[in-house]
Amino acid sequence: MANVVVIYNTVTGFSRTFGEWIAEELGAELVPCAESKRLDLPSYDLIIYGAGVRMSAMRGFSDFRKQLKAAGLEDSGKVIVWASGGTPQTPERDWKVPASTFTKEELAKSRYPFFYFEGGVRYEGLNPVEYRLLKIFSKRVQKYRHRGEWAAAVADEIAQGYDHSSRDAIAPLIVKAHEILGAA
Repeated sequence: MANVVVIYNTVTGFSRTFGEWIAEELGAELVPCAESKRLDLPSYDLIIYGAGVRMSAMRGFSDFRKQLKAAGLEDSGKVIVWASGGTPQTPERDWKVPASTFTKEELAKSRYPFFYFEGGVRYEGLNPVEYRLLKIFSKRVQKYRHRGEWAAAVADEIAQGYDHSSRDAIAPLIVKAHEILGAA
Protein backbone atom coordinates (compact mmCIF):
# COMPACT_ATOMS: atom_id res chain seq x y z
CA MET A 1 0.00 0.00 0.00
CA ALA A 2 1.18 3.52 -0.81
CA ASN A 3 2.45 5.79 1.93
CA VAL A 4 0.21 8.87 1.76
CA VAL A 5 -0.22 11.79 4.13
CA VAL A 6 -3.02 14.35 4.21
CA ILE A 7 -2.03 17.57 5.96
CA TYR A 8 -4.79 20.02 6.79
CA ASN A 9 -4.87 23.57 8.11
CA THR A 10 -8.23 24.51 9.60
CA VAL A 11 -9.81 27.22 11.70
CA THR A 12 -13.51 26.36 11.58
CA GLY A 13 -13.33 22.63 10.80
CA PHE A 14 -14.21 22.41 7.12
CA SER A 15 -10.66 21.59 6.03
CA ARG A 16 -10.43 18.89 8.69
CA THR A 17 -13.66 17.33 7.41
CA PHE A 18 -12.42 17.26 3.81
CA GLY A 19 -9.03 16.02 5.01
CA GLU A 20 -10.67 13.16 6.91
CA TRP A 21 -12.67 12.12 3.87
CA ILE A 22 -9.59 12.21 1.61
CA ALA A 23 -7.52 10.24 4.15
CA GLU A 24 -10.27 7.61 4.47
CA GLU A 25 -10.54 7.19 0.69
CA LEU A 26 -6.79 6.80 0.27
CA GLY A 27 -5.96 4.94 3.50
CA ALA A 28 -3.72 7.89 4.37
CA GLU A 29 -2.31 9.34 7.54
CA LEU A 30 -4.13 12.53 8.61
CA VAL A 31 -1.99 15.24 10.22
CA PRO A 32 -2.87 18.78 11.37
CA CYS A 33 -0.61 21.38 9.79
CA ALA A 34 0.76 22.38 13.19
CA GLU A 35 2.22 18.86 13.53
CA SER A 36 3.50 18.50 9.96
CA LYS A 37 7.02 19.72 10.75
CA ARG A 38 7.73 16.42 12.51
CA LEU A 39 7.05 14.45 9.33
CA ASP A 40 9.73 12.99 7.08
CA LEU A 41 8.03 14.31 3.94
CA PRO A 42 10.38 12.62 1.42
CA SER A 43 9.34 9.21 2.80
CA TYR A 44 5.79 9.65 1.48
CA ASP A 45 4.64 8.54 -1.96
CA LEU A 46 2.05 11.31 -2.01
CA ILE A 47 1.58 14.45 0.07
CA ILE A 48 -1.81 16.19 0.05
CA TYR A 49 -2.12 19.64 1.63
CA GLY A 50 -5.41 21.39 2.24
CA ALA A 51 -6.51 24.55 3.98
CA GLY A 52 -9.29 27.05 4.23
CA VAL A 53 -9.33 30.20 2.17
CA ARG A 54 -9.20 33.71 3.56
CA MET A 55 -9.22 36.69 1.20
CA SER A 56 -8.77 34.28 -1.75
CA ALA A 57 -5.48 32.83 -0.40
CA MET A 58 -4.98 29.49 1.32
CA ARG A 59 -4.07 29.61 4.98
CA GLY A 60 -0.56 28.46 5.78
CA PHE A 61 0.59 27.52 2.31
CA SER A 62 3.63 29.79 2.37
CA ASP A 63 4.92 27.95 5.48
CA PHE A 64 4.10 24.59 3.92
CA ARG A 65 5.96 25.66 0.76
CA LYS A 66 9.06 26.19 2.93
CA GLN A 67 8.72 22.63 4.26
CA LEU A 68 8.48 21.28 0.71
CA LYS A 69 11.51 23.28 -0.38
CA ALA A 70 13.57 22.16 2.63
CA ALA A 71 12.67 18.56 1.80
CA GLY A 72 13.53 19.04 -1.90
CA LEU A 73 9.97 18.20 -2.96
CA GLU A 74 8.82 21.30 -4.79
CA ASP A 75 9.22 19.67 -8.22
CA SER A 76 8.67 16.08 -7.12
CA GLY A 77 5.25 15.67 -8.73
CA LYS A 78 3.97 14.01 -5.58
CA VAL A 79 2.13 16.93 -3.99
CA ILE A 80 -1.56 17.76 -4.41
CA VAL A 81 -3.12 20.92 -2.98
CA TRP A 82 -6.75 21.64 -2.20
CA ALA A 83 -8.63 24.52 -0.62
CA SER A 84 -12.01 24.80 1.03
CA GLY A 85 -14.00 27.98 1.19
CA GLY A 86 -17.40 29.47 1.72
CA THR A 87 -18.20 30.32 -1.88
CA PRO A 88 -19.40 27.89 -4.53
CA GLN A 89 -16.97 26.58 -7.09
CA THR A 90 -17.02 28.84 -10.14
CA PRO A 91 -14.64 29.38 -13.05
CA GLU A 92 -13.40 32.52 -11.24
CA ARG A 93 -12.71 30.54 -8.06
CA ASP A 94 -10.74 27.98 -10.08
CA TRP A 95 -8.07 30.59 -10.90
CA LYS A 96 -8.45 33.16 -8.12
CA VAL A 97 -7.35 30.98 -5.18
CA PRO A 98 -4.31 29.53 -6.97
CA ALA A 99 -3.35 32.99 -8.25
CA SER A 100 -3.48 34.33 -4.69
CA THR A 101 -1.67 31.33 -3.19
CA PHE A 102 0.96 30.06 -5.61
CA THR A 103 4.00 31.88 -6.97
CA LYS A 104 4.20 32.78 -10.66
CA GLU A 105 6.71 29.97 -11.15
CA GLU A 106 4.43 27.43 -9.45
CA LEU A 107 1.55 28.53 -11.65
CA ALA A 108 3.63 28.53 -14.84
CA LYS A 109 4.89 25.01 -14.17
CA SER A 110 1.49 23.76 -12.90
CA ARG A 111 3.62 22.49 -10.05
CA TYR A 112 0.76 21.43 -7.79
CA PRO A 113 -2.51 19.93 -8.97
CA PHE A 114 -5.14 22.12 -7.30
CA PHE A 115 -8.73 21.45 -6.23
CA TYR A 116 -11.31 23.72 -4.60
CA PHE A 117 -14.15 22.44 -2.42
CA GLU A 118 -17.08 24.47 -1.22
CA GLY A 119 -17.44 24.05 2.52
CA GLY A 120 -19.34 26.88 4.09
CA VAL A 121 -19.14 29.47 6.81
CA ARG A 122 -18.80 28.82 10.53
CA TYR A 123 -18.34 31.58 13.04
CA GLU A 124 -17.19 29.14 15.72
CA GLY A 125 -13.40 28.95 15.86
CA LEU A 126 -12.77 32.39 14.39
CA ASN A 127 -10.69 34.80 16.40
CA PRO A 128 -12.50 38.03 17.39
CA VAL A 129 -11.01 40.07 14.53
CA GLU A 130 -11.94 37.52 11.84
CA TYR A 131 -15.38 37.07 13.41
CA ARG A 132 -16.03 40.80 13.20
CA LEU A 133 -14.65 41.07 9.65
CA LEU A 134 -16.87 38.20 8.48
CA LYS A 135 -19.92 39.81 10.09
CA ILE A 136 -19.10 43.09 8.31
CA PHE A 137 -18.60 41.20 5.06
CA SER A 138 -21.94 39.41 5.52
CA LYS A 139 -23.67 42.80 5.67
CA ARG A 140 -21.74 44.16 2.68
CA VAL A 141 -22.40 41.13 0.49
CA GLN A 142 -26.13 41.86 0.63
CA LYS A 143 -25.48 44.75 -1.80
CA TYR A 144 -24.12 42.34 -4.43
CA ARG A 145 -27.07 39.97 -4.70
CA HIS A 146 -27.60 41.16 -8.30
CA ARG A 147 -24.26 39.62 -9.38
CA GLY A 148 -25.70 36.21 -9.91
CA GLU A 149 -27.22 33.15 -8.38
CA TRP A 150 -24.14 32.26 -6.31
CA ALA A 151 -23.94 35.80 -4.88
CA ALA A 152 -27.59 35.66 -3.81
CA ALA A 153 -27.05 32.24 -2.25
CA VAL A 154 -24.05 33.46 -0.27
CA ALA A 155 -25.94 36.57 0.83
CA ASP A 156 -28.90 34.47 2.01
CA GLU A 157 -26.84 32.11 4.15
CA ILE A 158 -23.75 33.98 5.33
CA ALA A 159 -25.41 35.80 8.22
CA GLN A 160 -26.03 32.58 10.17
CA GLY A 161 -23.40 30.36 8.61
CA TYR A 162 -23.93 27.28 6.51
CA ASP A 163 -22.41 23.92 5.56
CA HIS A 164 -22.37 22.84 1.91
CA SER A 165 -19.55 20.36 2.28
CA SER A 166 -20.01 17.13 0.37
CA ARG A 167 -17.90 14.01 0.31
CA ASP A 168 -18.66 13.71 -3.40
CA ALA A 169 -16.65 16.88 -4.04
CA ILE A 170 -13.35 15.10 -3.36
CA ALA A 171 -13.81 12.59 -6.21
CA PRO A 172 -11.61 14.47 -8.76
CA LEU A 173 -8.80 14.76 -6.20
CA ILE A 174 -9.01 11.03 -5.44
CA VAL A 175 -8.76 10.26 -9.17
CA LYS A 176 -5.68 12.50 -9.45
CA ALA A 177 -4.12 10.86 -6.37
CA HIS A 178 -4.54 7.39 -7.88
CA GLU A 179 -3.10 8.69 -11.15
CA ILE A 180 0.03 10.00 -9.36
CA LEU A 181 0.40 6.85 -7.26
CA GLY A 182 -0.01 4.64 -10.34
CA ALA A 183 2.79 6.51 -12.10
CA ALA A 184 5.15 6.20 -9.13
